[in-house]
Amino acid sequence: MSQRILFSDAEVLENEDVDAIGEIAQAATDSLVADAIGYPAHWSGFTATQQSAQIVRLTPGRYYTADMVYAADAATDINLQVYIPLAASDQRWIAIIMRGSVETETALRIFETSTDVETSEPIRQTAPKREVRKASFTIQQGAASPAPALRPTVAATDAVVAWVLLTSQGITSIEPGEGARVKSLYEIEKRVTAAEDDLGGITRRTTTIETQIVNITQRLTDIPHPTIIRQLKRDVAATRRLIALPDDARAYWYDPGLLQDEWDKTHASWLARVREGIRFPWAGERDAQLALLDAGSPAIRMSGTLLMPAWTETARLTVESDGSNINISQTTHTVVNAVRKEIARQVIEYGPTVTVCENQAEWANTAYLSVGELFTHNGETFEVVSIAGNTEWAGHILRAVRQVITRTVTDVYWDYVTEVIGVNGSIHGQTWLCSQPMILTSIDLDFDKVGATGDVHLFVCECDETGQPRFDLVVVATVKAPADLALGWVNFAFRPTLLESGKRYAWFTVTTGNHALGTVSGNSFTQGSRFVCTDGAWSQVITDSDFAMRLNVASFAATRTVVEMDALTLDSGMTEVRLVHGGWAPGGTSLVWEIQPSGSDDWQALTLNNADGADSLVGLPALVRLRAVFVGTTDLAPAIVMDATARGYTFRPRGDMVAITKDRAFGLSTTTIQVEAVLDNFDPAKHTAAPKIVIGATVYTPTATVVTPDLINSKKRTLLASFTVPATTSARARIDMTSTEVTDEPFVQNIAMYAM
Repeated sequence: MSQRILFSDAEVLENEDVDAIGEIAQAATDSLVADAIGYPAHWSGFTATQQSAQIVRLTPGRYYTADMVYAADAATDINLQVYIPLAASDQRWIAIIMRGSVETETALRIFETSTDVETSEPIRQTAPKREVRKASFTIQQGAASPAPALRPTVAATDAVVAWVLLTSQGITSIEPGEGARVKSLYEIEKRVTAAEDDLGGITRRTTTIETQIVNITQRLTDIPHPTIIRQLKRDVAATRRLIALPDDARAYWYDPGLLQDEWDKTHASWLARVREGIRFPWAGERDAQLALLDAGSPAIRMSGTLLMPAWTETARLTVESDGSNINISQTTHTVVNAVRKEIARQVIEYGPTVTVCENQAEWANTAYLSVGELFTHNGETFEVVSIAGNTEWAGHILRAVRQVITRTVTDVYWDYVTEVIGVNGSIHGQTWLCSQPMILTSIDLDFDKVGATGDVHLFVCECDETGQPRFDLVVVATVKAPADLALGWVNFAFRPTLLESGKRYAWFTVTTGNHALGTVSGNSFTQGSRFVCTDGAWSQVITDSDFAMRLNVASFAATRTVVEMDALTLDSGMTEVRLVHGGWAPGGTSLVWEIQPSGSDDWQALTLNNADGADSLVGLPALVRLRAVFVGTTDLAPAIVMDATARGYTFRPRGDMVAITKDRAFGLSTTTIQVEAVLDNFDPAKHTAAPKIVIGATVYTPTATVVTPDLINSKKRTLLASFTVPATTSARARIDMTSTEVTDEPFVQNIAMYAM
């Protein structure tokens, strides 16, 4: 304050002196606001709250401009009824903006009417008494529009106290205009302090980087050119391949935990499992065949071992004969080996002990072994025919997430040799294009002549890209004796078979009998061709006629069918369920398995979307009800093969684990060894992990262990253990782990051992 009014004891007080006291004080405050604070259009102290569906209340506060401060001393209610949009689908943002005004307030006061106090008669009259800088509010509305609505454009010179979102129901949300709020010195000090700390750290790191760059620059001349390094790597790789250098003679060893080849399961200390990582062994497990709770339910229909929702047969494709026929045994008899493929298997694992593993990216290195390891079942062995791609092998895809793992196949039928059917006779058939998916249940053939002898074998097979039938890709087969044949339409029924859209299929007969099938001339069935095979391998296309035929498919009565199975059990409780079965689920359909643990009233689906909340087995239930939900259409539905290989497994792990590798040769002598293990689902409060080295019969503990948390996955750790041992040319890696809860256990994602 640069000015002050002075008074003497005997001085007569003048009006202008009293006015000057307020003017000087106000001017000093304005100067302080303009010089030290300087906010051009900001607010402080206001809080916007919702009082009803259309009323917003603002508490007392202040409005700062360049050199003035306006105040609202009382709460203000603002009615937004007129701004509420009428359409139910519309929204509107409004901005509550500050405004400042100077008002003069008056009051009744007593005035003297004369300077003579003896004769003066006081009177009361209104006079200006107070000048008020008043803060008020105005509304700026945005356009009403469907969500998301746009906020109104506010001038840079306006201060927004609050943003209010309105719908047809009234006020939906209130957001403070934080950008126009006056920041206190305390807030500013905290921000400056944080910035200074960051700046100090940046300065130190910059100095360190500069020093390191100088050191690197001095050593650049010592580093070989990258081209030379690449040439050397290529030469070494080519040399190793030419001389067949064994992989075990290396100073390093690595295993992704996918196969059991690198682990010594016969060692006395072995107590672990190798399955997409090194895991805790089972304390209890049970294997039971999947069985129907009510095999006589009218909602289902069994075709041999194939379970589907109830269906009836209907004709999908019909080609009528024009009276002509072809003798299907008029050519030289040949021998053909028809190779029948098997329906695809599916594996679903459920439980809190199954967790995410990035090892799936490493399957490409061991695909030819991993398929058999994943899908081989007791008493059922598959032969791998081909491997295709890095992320898919033999048509199989792995999907892994926390608590639920689903392994399935992309093809309906596996390329595994399951049955070789050797037949002798004439081979005639017809190809066709399957333009839409169907479940084929039978084929009708029109017989114009039936001989006294000779069985008729009917096969359905796939075709290659050129439309040539593949006798080694048979998906279903059936046979009829001569006594079952008759003139006219003869039905060849077989197990329902899923045919995929966009593929070409063929049926062909093999017989030695004197039989004739009806045909239609002019190649009226233009989506396929009649063919004849004389050598058991190559097929000759006939372009002037087609065989008469009817393709019969399944028509389902319901689009959703629930089938309950026998319950799964395990003494002392379970933490994981695994289902293994054959079957299919065409596009647009789904087969959902659901469980109901004992003590629970809800059924829980074993699906990927439910994985994050799949905690029903945490309580170690000893019994779990199981049911399958078939969801499809009237033309398509999932199917399950209910044979002896359809199994339901239940598991409960131990609380301790010991895994030990085979003896690995380094190819050199060393006294320093490092073991690096990546642990997943690791919680230090519940779990322990101790890497060790075994040389001969001696177990060595590390001299130093460094634990590095993963920056992305908070439950992943990398353990690097260093060992000092007597001079050795080989060693075993060992890792011991414990868990206080069997429902929450870690596992080793991958492990490496280095001879330093």
